[in-house]
Amino acid sequence: MEEKKKLSKALDLAYFYLKFRPRTKKEVEEYLYKKSRKYKLNSEIINQALTVLEEQKYIDDREFIEWFVNQRLKTKPSGVILLKRELYRFKADKDAIDSFFRDNSFDEDKLALQALERRRNYFSHFEGEELKKKAISFLQRRGFSYSTAKTALQIFSSK
Repeated sequence: MEEKKKLSKALDLAYFYLKFRPRTKKEVEEYLYKKSRKYKLNSEIINQALTVLEEQKYIDDREFIEWFVNQRLKTKPSGVILLKRELYRFKADKDAIDSFFRDNSFDEDKLALQALERRRNYFSHFEGEELKKKAISFLQRRGFSYSTAKTALQIFSSK
């Protein structure tokens, strides 16, 4: 009976953690381990809870990756390099990340141009080499390659 109570508590904690945004399996696991001292949860209970959550489709790294990329591209256009780095930071499954980016292609030139357009007011204060330097470094910080940044800047400057 005690095992069932602990499993129920672990699931309650996980549901609360998941209510704010989708999470990777590793994030939920680390959260439950963090709470394990206070609620006396052992690794067996945590693994059972993770299995239940996966069966109920509350945690799925592939769905998390898709959700994250879609959200990020809507709010802050970024290159594949930065998106992968951020997904690794969330400890998403590396194989799932690689397969997602292998199966889905992104028009990075278009995304880079969108990023520049959103900052048009800022970049309008610069010209020539200074514009080139600032815009390309901005795009590279956003995860775009130098060639993609250069192409986007040429299109941006011609408008």
